[in-house]
Amino acid sequence: MDFSKPIPDATKKTILTKVIGEMEQEIYEVCLRQGVDANTLPADYTAPAEPADSDTGKIYEPERRIQSLNERIIKCKSDLTALG
Repeated sequence: MDFSKPIPDATKKTILTKVIGEMEQEIYEVCLRQGVDANTLPADYTAPAEPADSDTGKIYEPERRIQSLNERIIKCKSDLTALG
């Protein structure tokens, strides 16, 4: 992305902290609905594969959501750490 003005690191830290908090709340909500303890979620959590006979492809949609959120949280925390 080409920004017309650079974003200061302090602003990036503030935004990343906010985004991480929002995603952590969302992952907690999805985990709670699925009966998963978010505190025991492994960093390498992978959603189960959809069965070949799934006609909708949505059997494990909540689990894929958990996986996606988990991966994005890890990425944002890494970016935040890199900013110092």
